[in-house]
Amino acid sequence: MDKKIIELEEKLSHFEYVIEALNNVAFRQTQKIDELEEILKHLSKKIKQSNDTQENHHITTDSQPPHY
Repeated sequence: MDKKIIELEEKLSHFEYVIEALNNVAFRQTQKIDELEEILKHLSKKIKQSNDTQENHHITTDSQPPHY
């Protein structure tokens, strides 16, 4: 009976270690996802600004009178 209890305690200890390791992995992945989302927002904003600048350039170019 004592041997079975010891085996169960060893398994429990191992499971606790595995759960903690998996929790750490999930935490790091969440941090990385948050970081990548911020980068994506920043890049999307830069692309939109670039597109707006290009559109404004075309508008001002098109609105100029032709040369005589």
